[in-house]
Amino acid sequence: MGERPAWTTAFAAFAIFTGFAGDFWRNLVTWYGFGAIALGILGVSIWLLTRKRPLPRLSHLPAPLLLFVVWCGASVIWSAYRFETTLGWLIQIITAITALALAVTLSKVEFVRALSWAMRAIVGLSLLFEVAVAIFFPDGVLPLSYFIIPGFLDQVSGVPGADIHSVPPGLLWSQGHIFAGAAIQGILGNRNLIGMVALLCVIVVGVQWRAGMLSRWSGATWTVVSLAVLALSRSATAIVGLAVVAFAVVLIVIARPLSSARRWLLYGVVGAVMASMIAFIGLNSDEVFGLINRTGDLSGRGDIWASVAAIAEQHWLLGLGWISYWAPWLTPFKDLFVLDGVHFLQAHNAYLDAWMQVGLVGAITFGTLVVSTLIRTWWLAIDRPQTDAVGSRAIPVTSVLAFLIMVALAVQSLTESRLLIEGNWLLLCYFAIYSKLRVQDLPALPRRTLPAHTGPILLAEREAIED
Repeated sequence: MGERPAWTTAFAAFAIFTGFAGDFWRNLVTWYGFGAIALGILGVSIWLLTRKRPLPRLSHLPAPLLLFVVWCGASVIWSAYRFETTLGWLIQIITAITALALAVTLSKVEFVRALSWAMRAIVGLSLLFEVAVAIFFPDGVLPLSYFIIPGFLDQVSGVPGADIHSVPPGLLWSQGHIFAGAAIQGILGNRNLIGMVALLCVIVVGVQWRAGMLSRWSGATWTVVSLAVLALSRSATAIVGLAVVAFAVVLIVIARPLSSARRWLLYGVVGAVMASMIAFIGLNSDEVFGLINRTGDLSGRGDIWASVAAIAEQHWLLGLGWISYWAPWLTPFKDLFVLDGVHFLQAHNAYLDAWMQVGLVGAITFGTLVVSTLIRTWWLAIDRPQTDAVGSRAIPVTSVLAFLIMVALAVQSLTESRLLIEGNWLLLCYFAIYSKLRVQDLPALPRRTLPAHTGPILLAEREAIED
């Protein structure tokens, strides 16, 4: 098989960047500009799929993923806002198609590179952006898109003649606090989002560094930068996620040499420890979350969870109808939860959000998708492959990436709804598809035979061949 052009990896990096930096594009060039970029990505993704032979059959794809997407589309039948449900479903499908194109077009190593480029670009640009804002715009900066559309700032803020001094702080793109000791927002305009991207950057850079895909200096530099951005974001979710990911690394190291019977014993011990920790946190939530400067209900999330649950209980089986992003002009979203003049547009819990939108059926299907993907990526992280073309049964370093990323996304899904949309949904779809194909021994790419070598094989090259 001939070498794939490098532009496919660059396209994958741009698609992932756009998935996670959608707010950056919307703040810069409005929703219309972002929509044009998204359609361009869709066009290239479809073109890549048309060139791929053979494509996986539907039976090869994860059943929970297919069922969840179909159920979200079917909800237009009983939706209270059919146009918005249709639009949200199309956005969901566009993202899933992009994930499918990446899963069947890129090798594992190429995807790792693309993900790393995207995460490093967001982290690096965010750090530069925050420094520039603090120096040149000490009062903060508003999204440029607010000034492209006449009257849009007044409409969003609800303040006639609004300017940077009269709008709620939550509407600012950045508050320029990097030198003031307060949380930064980065190019994403949200500390929790940039904190999670920084965590993902730590994971992928660490994997690349260990696999020899980054030099020692580059790996160390980007790890320090990512950890600095994570700390500056002051995101409790990302900080907890970092601890859980570190724990997952320890579990992988422990589980790999164990027999199947001993692994089940490990699962039992870990399950008991996790249950004990959850019970302890539940009984001492104020004290535990106080250690990371948060209240027991995670800074007001308890109130919004109660509001969303009250609506979900009224439509417990089928839900209100899929909507993806909450539309602030629709009832009940426009008045569901408003804090300091800012309308909350998510439930801050992916499963609760799914329950309200697509009912118990949709929430269970979505939960099954997350759990099944976690299990498959765990298998890929700890199980030795069959003897490959190189004659080795060593577990590739990059095999841990999918599981560690899924762990981080799963942690975030408990306090944010991002797993249902944009970059998080893109990665969930990608890892669900890729892990299913690998577990079925249906590789996304035909295996390549090892060319004749007179010298040692680089680790990254070995893993590309194994993929």
